[in-house]
Amino acid sequence: MWSEATKYFNMVCLKSCNENFDTMNASTSTIREWTYTMSEDDDLKKHWDALTAGGPAFIKDSISQFTFQALPESVCPYNASKCIPFPGVEFGELYGGYCSFKMGADVVAAMGSAAAQVFESTGLASFQDSSSETLGKWMGDFENSLPAFILVAICSFLIGFIYLVLLRFLIKICVWFAVFLVFLMLLVGGGLCWIRSKQCSGAGLFETGQQVAVSIAVTAQTAADNALSGTEAVSEAMTGDGADYRGVQTRTKNGFHCETWGQGNAANYNSTSYPNSGLANNNFCRNPYPTGAANVAATIWCFTTDTSVTWETCSPVGVIAPECSAGYAVTNNEVRVVLEVVGYVLWVFAGLYFFLVCCLVDRIRLAIAVNQVAATFVKDTPRIVIMPILQAFCGILWILLWALSASFLLSQVPEDYTPKEAYTSYDEAFGTATVPGKCTDKWPTGGVYKSETCDLTVNGTYACWRCSPPRYVFDWRFGVSFFVFLWNNALNIAIGQCLIAGAVGIWFFTSNADKGSKRVIAQSTWNVFRYHLGSLAFGSFIIAVIQFIRYLMKYYEKQAKAAKNRVLVLVLKVLQCCIWCFEKCVKFLNKNAYIQIALMGTNFCTSAKKAFFLILRNAFRFGTVAILGTMIHAIGFLFIIASSVALGYLILTGLYPDIAPAVSLIIYGCTAYVVSKLFMNVFGLAVDTTLQCFIACEEMDLGGDFVPSSMSRWLDKSKPIVDEDEE
Repeated sequence: MWSEATKYFNMVCLKSCNENFDTMNASTSTIREWTYTMSEDDDLKKHWDALTAGGPAFIKDSISQFTFQALPESVCPYNASKCIPFPGVEFGELYGGYCSFKMGADVVAAMGSAAAQVFESTGLASFQDSSSETLGKWMGDFENSLPAFILVAICSFLIGFIYLVLLRFLIKICVWFAVFLVFLMLLVGGGLCWIRSKQCSGAGLFETGQQVAVSIAVTAQTAADNALSGTEAVSEAMTGDGADYRGVQTRTKNGFHCETWGQGNAANYNSTSYPNSGLANNNFCRNPYPTGAANVAATIWCFTTDTSVTWETCSPVGVIAPECSAGYAVTNNEVRVVLEVVGYVLWVFAGLYFFLVCCLVDRIRLAIAVNQVAATFVKDTPRIVIMPILQAFCGILWILLWALSASFLLSQVPEDYTPKEAYTSYDEAFGTATVPGKCTDKWPTGGVYKSETCDLTVNGTYACWRCSPPRYVFDWRFGVSFFVFLWNNALNIAIGQCLIAGAVGIWFFTSNADKGSKRVIAQSTWNVFRYHLGSLAFGSFIIAVIQFIRYLMKYYEKQAKAAKNRVLVLVLKVLQCCIWCFEKCVKFLNKNAYIQIALMGTNFCTSAKKAFFLILRNAFRFGTVAILGTMIHAIGFLFIIASSVALGYLILTGLYPDIAPAVSLIIYGCTAYVVSKLFMNVFGLAVDTTLQCFIACEEMDLGGDFVPSSMSRWLDKSKPIVDEDEE
């Protein structure tokens, strides 16, 4: 009853749920009323007017009752027709500060107090049920298990820190495992695509793969045996059903070893028909039958040595792909060709990847050493993990403050933004799939409604469709505010990156004996806010300008979409994609420029120039570190999230065994993702800074007791060997 009744209600704000209708209208000099009448463009309008003016008395009396009192505009700021309370009800507090109807005195007298109370209690129960359905039982369970969430969040931080500590010792295993895993994924992916293209109808993918693997293994073994023994390969030619096959295949399609043909197997077959007496021992796979035999096999076969499989068909040595006489599982020939080509391409990529890894072994080892040093820095400076948390807190606080001012600016809809004219049809006002409407030809778009008062046009038709204003608009004031928002966000990120990079640089160039005891975070914070804030503001200004242009293109795309200009929409989307790519490049350059600012103390332009040429000179090093960093980050995300969710499940089921764990575990996973993002960002920036510190030492020929032990041999390699005689 509640859901059906509220379909036709407008939600308004009341000053008090205890105010009745008469009290609210008593505060105004004139009571708003609304009388129902048909719309001017309704075909029955003239009949309605005729009945109203000169109809029978009982009809005129009925029509006269179609006048209703409406709530005052101070309570219901809509047309009078939209502000009419339900007849026979008053307002009362229902649940949680919500107001709803209750039975009026006349209705209670007519229905009886008991029936009225049942009706009201039913409405309350329905509202509570709908509210709980909206919030969800699972979310309620999560709220009840909030202590478990806090415990899991703390454990996620501990797991993240443990992961970074473990990287010091397991970084080599993680890196080489990740390198091998990528190669294996390319290899297996190509194999699956190729096998799928050759899969026979009715055969499983695993079965097909097994047959292909057996064929490859037997072919390789036969070729190796022939090469070692110097034996010339026997012809594996086979026509038709294979009666002429005289090859050396010794295994079935699924890898079972074949028995030799001979009288020892006479119990397994009818010796008068199988095998042909012309076959000698050790011929293995054959299709033996005498000429004119009634029972003829479809292809070559043999008896197996496996007692569970009496016999099975074979394929000639060298035939890798299965022969599908009944058709393929993928019936479309073009799709099969595409799958086969994709398989070959992935195999080529796997080969190139393997070759590339072999060429970059030395650089991979350097990247491992860089990651080890970065992990050591995080271990020696655990408080550095707090910096992204403070940075995120400042960012959230800034977003909330900006949202307050932005909400005010967005809500200032100009009076002349929405057309005041009335239109004759809905399509003219709202538009069609290809033609924009008068009310929707710009973005943000408002609504369209049919007004109770219609305008008579010059051609004698009525225009009843009008435009309603949107709830928000964008103007130059919001544009300025939004640019400030982007600039502050970019500056917040820049400060965090420069601060962490400075801490890594100070730690790196500190003697090994003092590493971990020096207050690197405090010194880096002082340097950032005392010397580098202007450079960071300029760098973040560049990022904000690029982002603002991209969002401006998005705004124009929305305008073009409202104007039904599909070509312009496509052009603007392409521009946004290009700007997004350019933004990523500038962000990468800015990050390395911030590292240069923290290490060298130069201004932004000089640091950006140095960072650019530094990357060019060491492109392979940066590329290797970036690729391996992505792998380590992926492993870190999986480790932290999986461990946190597993631990969260144990905690949740131990403390709250009656609670459904689904939503809680999802929230735990999201929390662990945020935590892992914080740790991986710190670790990634530490890796980039460590690499630049190493390159600086290498190019400036620096060395000493400050060089971490895991990188000392790399710096020794880079130094020229001086002959003792030259000294």
